[in-house]
Amino acid sequence: MLCNEHPEYRVAMLRNVATVRGTKSIFLMAVTSIVIRALASLGRPIARFPDSEGYESFQLFGEIDRMWPVPLMYSLVQSDVARVILQIAIGSAVWIWLGVIVCRISRWPRVSFMLVVVLGLSPEVIRYDVTILSESLGISFAVWAFAVSLQLITSPTRGIWILWFISLAFCAMTRPTHLLIPAVVVLPHLMRFIISKGKKFSLTAIAMCALIVMGAVQAQANSSTSLLNFYTVLAERVITDDQRYQWFVARGMPDIAGAREAFGYDYPADLSPEVADIVQLPVGQSPPRLMRIGGVALAQWAKADGWKTYVTYVVTHPTDTASRLTSLLGPTLSPPNGDFLPLDNGPMLPAVVFGSWQLWSVLFVAGTTLMFLRSPSRRPAQLFITLGVILILVYAASTLTSGIEHPRHAVTVSVMLRLAGLIAILTAIPRVSALTNRDALDDEPT
Repeated sequence: MLCNEHPEYRVAMLRNVATVRGTKSIFLMAVTSIVIRALASLGRPIARFPDSEGYESFQLFGEIDRMWPVPLMYSLVQSDVARVILQIAIGSAVWIWLGVIVCRISRWPRVSFMLVVVLGLSPEVIRYDVTILSESLGISFAVWAFAVSLQLITSPTRGIWILWFISLAFCAMTRPTHLLIPAVVVLPHLMRFIISKGKKFSLTAIAMCALIVMGAVQAQANSSTSLLNFYTVLAERVITDDQRYQWFVARGMPDIAGAREAFGYDYPADLSPEVADIVQLPVGQSPPRLMRIGGVALAQWAKADGWKTYVTYVVTHPTDTASRLTSLLGPTLSPPNGDFLPLDNGPMLPAVVFGSWQLWSVLFVAGTTLMFLRSPSRRPAQLFITLGVILILVYAASTLTSGIEHPRHAVTVSVMLRLAGLIAILTAIPRVSALTNRDALDDEPT
C-alpha cells in the first residue's frame, strides 16, 4: 500500500488542509472586522463632552480627575484623531484575540470566530470609538480580561497568569464600580484561607487584595467626581420622592428651602466660593442646580455622610432598590436607540445583532448549566458563574450610584452579558475529536 493511501496519512492530510483553510478564513474575517470598525469611526466627527477633559489628565497619586487606565491610554497620543484610532485598534485586537481563543475550545472554530467578531461589531460596541470618554476602552478592557480568563483556564501558565492580572487591573480600574470585580474574584480564595486556618493563601488572593487597595486609594483621590455623582442621585431619586426625602432628612440631611425644586444645571461660576471650595467640581463639569441651592450645609453633609447614608437606604429598603433596578433593565441593557448620547458614526451593522438582554440571559444560564453538568472540569462553569455574579453587582452599582445617563454607565455590562451568553453556549457544546469528525476542524459536512 502506498503511503498516501494509508488511512492515517489521509486523516493527517485532511487535518492539515482543513487547518490551513480555516486559518485563512479566520484571517480574512479578522481583517474584514478591522475594516468595518474603522469605517464606522474614521473621518467622522469626534464627540467631546463636559467630562472628556477629565480623561486627558493622567496621574497615579494625589487628587485625580479619573482612575488611571483610560487617562494612561490617552496620554500615549496627543490628538483626538489618534485617540479614535487607538480605540479602534485596541477594540479590534481584543475581540479578535477572544475569537481565536474561542476557536480553540469550540466545536466549530470558524463559525465561533465569526459570531464573536460580529458581536464585537454591533453598534452598541463600536459607536463609542468616536467619543473621548471611557466607554470604548472600558468595553475593550472587559473583553480583554474575559479573553485572558478563558485562556488561563485552558493554559494555566505563569505568563498567562501575569497577563490575566494586567488585564484585570485595567478592567477593574476603569471605573470605581468595577472594583467589585477583584472583590468577587478574591472571595473564594479568602474563604479557602479561612477554612484552612491560614494554611492556604494563593498568589491570586494577594494580587487581588493589592488591586483592591490600589483601587480604593484611586477612588478616594477621585472624591470630587464621586461627590458630583452623589448630587445627581439626590436630584433624581431623593428630592423627587416624599418618603425618601423625609427618610434622608431624618438621618441628618439638611432640609433646605427650595431644594426640592432644584432641577437642571448651573454654570460653575454660579457656585459661591464656599461651596466651590467644598465640592471641588471636576474639570469641565457643570454643577447640578441642587449644589447651588443646597449651599454649604448640604455640601458639607454630602461630603461627610452622603454616600454612607445612601448605601444604608439601599440596603435597608430592598424592595425599593429592586424596583429601581428592574425598572432600568430595559432602558439600559436593551436601549431602543443611541439618542441618549448623540454620535455621528459611519455605516454599521444593524442593531438587531445585539438582540434583547432577556434572550442573552437565557443563553447564558443554559450554557453555564450545561457546562456544569457535562464538563469533566468545573473550572469553565466556575468562570461563568463568577462572571454572572460580577455582572449583577457591577450593573447594580453602576445604575444606583449615578442619577444620569444610565444606558452609558451600564454599557459594559450590557455588552458583556451578550458576550457571556454567546461564549457560554459555544463552550458548552463539546468539541469532537478531529480524528473522528472532520467538522471539528472544517465547519463543513463531508
